Order: sequence, then C-alpha cells, then structure tokens
Amino acid sequence: MQLYLIGGLIFSFLVAIFALWNSTEIIIRFPFLGEFTTSQALVIIGSATLGALITMIFSLIKNFKLNFQIKKQTKTIRDYEQIIDKMKKQIEEKEMEEKNSQTQSIEVPADPLQ
Repeated sequence: MQLYLIGGLIFSFLVAIFALWNSTEIIIRFPFLGEFTTSQALVIIGSATLGALITMIFSLIKNFKLNFQIKKQTKTIRDYEQIIDKMKKQIEEKEMEEKNSQTQSIEVPADPLQ
C-alpha cells in the first residue's frame, strides 16, 4: 500500500513539473458549450486528476464485486462444511450400529463337554 502511495506522489510531482513547463494560455472548445481560455497547466493537472478519479471509481466497483463474491463463496463453504459434518455423524452412527449388531450376532459355541 505504501508503495502505491509513494508511486502516486512521484507521478503527481512529475505531472506538476510537466504542467508548469507547459503553462501557456490555450483555448478550450467544447461542442455546444462554447470556448474558454485557460492555462495549459490547469488542463494537464485537471486531466490527470480526472483520470485518477475514474480509475479509483472503477477499482471501487471491482472491489465491491469481489467482496460480494467472497461473501457468497464463504457462505457456500460454510453450508458445505455443515453438510459434511452431518454426513460424518451419520457414518459414525452407522458404524456404531454395525459394530453393535456384529457383537450381538456372534453366537457363543456350545460347550463340547456337555
């Protein structure tokens, strides 16, 4: 996380230097909105900021989707673990029943001396 912060600060510093080197006045024209004159530095910094905001919005959407998927899969895993526990108990009960029935079905041989 700190690496991203440091990288972002370095990138914003480089954008600021680039913008200051290109600080001439330019005319911006928007269709149906007209035109206005501004510093090229403001356009560069504004474009970089807008790009960062759009990237952040898309990454937030992706994170929300991933978190939803993780929660859904965690619930599925929990459900399957409960099913496995129930089946293990059933197997143990059947093994105990078989053991009991085997001990009951073993007949004691009659005493040959009698």
